[in-house]
Amino acid sequence: MNIELFNELMTPKPFQFRPEWQLFLELCEMYLIKHKIENPIVVELGCWRNRQKKFYEQILNAEHYGIDISASHSPDILGNTHDPKVMNSLKKKLKGRQIDILFIDASHDYGDVKKDFELYSPLCDRIIAFHDIESYRYLKGKKTRVWKFWDELKRNVNKGVEGYRHLMLVSLHQHRGGNMGIGMVIKE
Repeated sequence: MNIELFNELMTPKPFQFRPEWQLFLELCEMYLIKHKIENPIVVELGCWRNRQKKFYEQILNAEHYGIDISASHSPDILGNTHDPKVMNSLKKKLKGRQIDILFIDASHDYGDVKKDFELYSPLCDRIIAFHDIESYRYLKGKKTRVWKFWDELKRNVNKGVEGYRHLMLVSLHQHRGGNMGIGMVIKE
């Protein structure tokens, strides 16, 4: 990965912890090179001010679609990720193509994360990533429960549950500060 370009793109910063974000992009880049994917399609659910878009487009040479419920975040598709109209808008943009990298970072409630995975993962045949797989894991009373769904995915993969056997999971997490973490599901 071009580190000079990465450093240049860090201003303004994406809402990511730098070491996790850099490693995530490096792993994505290696995967894409290995599989000879030159112009990947990236869909980001929850695109906070669309700050990650430039990384995908400039580092990975990707076609990027950000989906967000807030117009102030400058999404390519405005609306709730669970709204069928949003899914239809995305499908029109995809024109029958599969998503190469799906980044799930919209609502952080367990049920919403699970539903995003169930709705959008069939459209993705490569990498599915979750942001905040460690956020608030050890704080009681917080609604952020991405970690709970991430743990469920790990259990299903480890037990060889039908539909999960072909998945490989990678956790990128540095126990420090906000305990954000990025979880990657790589479909084989």
